[in-house]
Amino acid sequence: MFVIDNKTGCRFLTVDAYLNAVPFYEKNGFRFMNAEDDDPHTRLMYFDLMDLVA
Repeated sequence: MFVIDNKTGCRFLTVDAYLNAVPFYEKNGFRFMNAEDDDPHTRLMYFDLMDLVA
């Protein structure tokens, strides 16, 4: 849906991932938003939708 004729204006997906879900997101191409994130329960992560077309 986002790859062909994208007119949504959406580029990034963001999640506030629980620590036990981080491996799932990493496996699916999400990256950490910053290295200084020190929340004991969650990590901020993002996925760049442009990676799907490159």
